[in-house]
Order: sequence, then C-alpha cells, then structure tokens
Amino acid sequence: MVQIKANFAVTHRRQLIIGGTLLMLSLICVAMTILFLYVNANADRRVEEIRAQYRTISDRREARVAELTGQLSTLQHKLDSFTAREESQKRHAEAQRQAEETR
Repeated sequence: MVQIKANFAVTHRRQLIIGGTLLMLSLICVAMTILFLYVNANADRRVEEIRAQYRTISDRREARVAELTGQLSTLQHKLDSFTAREESQKRHAEAQRQAEETR
C-alpha cells in the first residue's frame, strides 16, 4: 500500500491557496480592464461632443467676424469718400479765398 505523507497534503493546500489567489488577481485585472475600456469609451464620446460644440461656436464666430469685416469695409469706404469730399471742399475754399485776395 501507498502511504500519504502529511506534508504532501500541506503542499497541495498551499498550492491551492496560491492558485486561488492568482485566479482572484487575474479576475480583478480582467474587471479593471473592462472598467477602463468602458470609462475610456465614455471619455472619448464626451471629447467628441465637446469638439463638436467648439466647432459650432467657432463657425458662428467666423460668420460674425465675416459680417463685421463687411461692415468695417463699408464704413471705411464711406469714411474715405467723406474725407476726400472734405479735402476737396477745403481746396475749393482755399482757391476761392486766394482768388478773392488776388482781386
């Protein structure tokens, strides 16, 4: 007959405890990986939403800048024509004054 030694049973118990501990650690790693992927997917989705919002805001800002640029060019054109007219009137008045002085 084969005799089972007492320390043989202790060795198996120790191996089962180590195996169970390693199994639990690997399950924790799997759970954390799944949790990381879920959180990462949510974060990516939120980042895309924020980018879309900023893209919309940027488009509105660019449209407003284009509108203001058009208004500014119109005002600049009016100011230039007003300044030219004013200078022309000054030259005309100066010429009339000189003509009266020479008489």
